[in-house]
Amino acid sequence: MIDVGVVMPVYKQKPAFLEAALNSVRRQSYRNFKLIIVIDGAPEMEPLVRQFLGGDCRAEVVSLAFNQGVAGALNTGFKHLQRFSDIKYWTWVSSDNIYYPSYLETLRGKLSKGPKELGLVYSSFQCIDDDGKPINSEQQLAAQRQYQSQAKDLLLDSSIIGVSFMYKARYAGLIDGYGLAPVEDYDYWLRLTEHCEIKYIPVELMDYRVDSAFSVSATLRSHEKHREWRYAYHLARHNARMRRGMAPLITILFPLKESGDEAVRRIENLYEQTFSNYLCYVLDLSADMRVTADLSRISHPVTDFKWFPNTGGTTALLHAAQMVQSPYSYVLGQQSFKDSMDLTVMFNQMEKAPASVLSDYYTDDHKQVNYRYTSEPNHKPRIQDELFRRQSLADYMKANFMTMSDPE
Repeated sequence: MIDVGVVMPVYKQKPAFLEAALNSVRRQSYRNFKLIIVIDGAPEMEPLVRQFLGGDCRAEVVSLAFNQGVAGALNTGFKHLQRFSDIKYWTWVSSDNIYYPSYLETLRGKLSKGPKELGLVYSSFQCIDDDGKPINSEQQLAAQRQYQSQAKDLLLDSSIIGVSFMYKARYAGLIDGYGLAPVEDYDYWLRLTEHCEIKYIPVELMDYRVDSAFSVSATLRSHEKHREWRYAYHLARHNARMRRGMAPLITILFPLKESGDEAVRRIENLYEQTFSNYLCYVLDLSADMRVTADLSRISHPVTDFKWFPNTGGTTALLHAAQMVQSPYSYVLGQQSFKDSMDLTVMFNQMEKAPASVLSDYYTDDHKQVNYRYTSEPNHKPRIQDELFRRQSLADYMKANFMTMSDPE
């Protein structure tokens, strides 16, 4: 009985990569599967696909008249799979990756033998270059396995599932299909896992071809495309937290008199942090809202602008600090985060710190995190680039307002 459904979207692809991908699927040790190949508005690819399939009766080719993108092609493919009521397990594969013979058998086995609430399983994978040579060393694979084995809750922070996966059709039926390009998979996992549990398999089951010519990752190399990807990545996490009723944990306050390359660089540096459960308020101190006009062009789902015309930065910060509702607040200064994990580290340290700690911050050499205490003098003269407890920031500013200088 055929109980596994596989979808492969195909747009433009190197013939050699396409042939290798299709052969790897056709040669699976588990043979009871249905393969739907969706030609996504690239009619020149259909003769190649049919040639490489060699008349395999398990495969069906669906051609779309125009390019609908990965999400549209996947939704078309899975809609075709819904015609087969016996198919219980779904996955999709790329037209340039190579899937080991045990790929389907291993993933299906874990799903079929697992508890009812288990809805998605995923595995490790090797990265290869265009010549098919492995990229990751054993040490790198070990680090990847550790990263992917994180708890389900941490899926909200990063896409730990990766590119090797299978899930139950019954749970897929509870959510809408794929969308939110170019983070279709990640957004899908966040929605799917609100209904089921997940399980990691710490073994490599496929080769992932990194940045091949026609891959999605290759299209994201430009700065503008990276911005689009980053916006969608943050939006997927923000939407998931909204659905789950999770309030922001940090409010970022960024006072600015003028916009320019440095302001853009600094706020984009914030957006690259792994920690994402925050609100960002840009405090626009310009007389003509120029800061708002310029920085709002860099889309971000949790950034808002507060206009404080003819107001000093310290006064604006004091007003804004008293509006904060999240447990922590952070005054963004001109000093960039040196590592993408900085905000995560500071947050985790504050969560463990005693109540006598007002805030924490990195030392100038970035070698350790220091603390500001309620009962001890502190030699840090400014409050920028420092993570405060919510009320501590407002109280500190009220007590020291007359001696504080405006942010640069």
